[in-house]
Amino acid sequence: MNHPIIQIIFRILFILFLIALGLFLLYHFLRLTYPFLIAALLAFLIQPLIKLFVKYLRFPRSIAVLVSILIFIGLIGGLLTFLVKKLIDGILYLSEFIPKQIEVISVHTQNLFNEYILPLWDQGIGLLDDLEPSQQQALQEGILMIGNNLASLLGNVGQAIANWISSLIGALPITVTVIIFSILAVYFISKDFNKYAEIYREKLPLIFQKKTLDVIRDLRKKIFGFLKSQIILMLLTAFVGLIGLVILQVEHASTIALILGLLDLLPYFGPGLILIPWSIYSFLTGDLFMGFGQLILYTSTVVVRQFAEPKVLSTSMKLNPLAILVSLFAGLQLFGLIGLVIGPISLVLLISLYDAEVFKGLWGFIKDGAVTEKQAGK
Repeated sequence: MNHPIIQIIFRILFILFLIALGLFLLYHFLRLTYPFLIAALLAFLIQPLIKLFVKYLRFPRSIAVLVSILIFIGLIGGLLTFLVKKLIDGILYLSEFIPKQIEVISVHTQNLFNEYILPLWDQGIGLLDDLEPSQQQALQEGILMIGNNLASLLGNVGQAIANWISSLIGALPITVTVIIFSILAVYFISKDFNKYAEIYREKLPLIFQKKTLDVIRDLRKKIFGFLKSQIILMLLTAFVGLIGLVILQVEHASTIALILGLLDLLPYFGPGLILIPWSIYSFLTGDLFMGFGQLILYTSTVVVRQFAEPKVLSTSMKLNPLAILVSLFAGLQLFGLIGLVIGPISLVLLISLYDAEVFKGLWGFIKDGAVTEKQAGK
């Protein structure tokens, strides 16, 4: 058991066991407490504003906390109201636009069928006459199977969309409940924030306090940096989209540009979720100018983001777009819609722990053993 290799293997297994146990406990812990953890994070973020009211405006702390929360809710509520209004305008526009375009697509598809598909079909029928009966039957069965599979695929897609909308509507009550509990928790945590900090300073050893403070400072810097960089990139994408849509003379250009900016939160996909299908639709309806224009606009948003992202992130923090995408997907799968917030925050926390050399300490334990072992060797 004293062989160095055996000790390293034992320590690795021990660390893996602790990580697996920690992840298991953390998952169930987060499912039960995530509204209060979100509240703790928000309370942590609004502390500078609370200190401003207490120090310079001489507000009592309870009043300063209440005013800070109301300002935060007002900003978020105002932004959401603006976004919802724009989305409603866009939906009303689409409800009038889509029925008209369905008729256009039907006429265009009929002309396409008459000009290209029907002559090919007639040629195919002529070739079928030259085949043996068994070959004709096999070909007809293959065509029928393709048609059935295509119909089944379309049905599954429609059912998946219906299920997603149903789950989204079903999640609204729990989302409202989480928001209410989080707001109440933000108030009580912020009100007694100094008491919690005092308990923390009294109970934890000094070495843990220093490490924790380093992580907290780095975490605050990275969270604010992440939010600032994402807002800048979203506004940049929305601005580029607005210019392109105005050039293409698209109605409700500001609403669509705003949606493009919001979709920019999704790395790699982003505005392409709207612009690529839109360009395909334009090609199908024979509007080549609009089709090529949408593709050029999508390419422009991607190019501008690729040039701007390193500059923006370098001033705040460096996050790999793939890592962000994985964190969004993992958060969505584990915690639902609220996971779109929990996932990236967890990623930022892991990066902060890495920068604080917590993982380096784990590697030191695996390689050399505990501190007491080093001291014993001395």
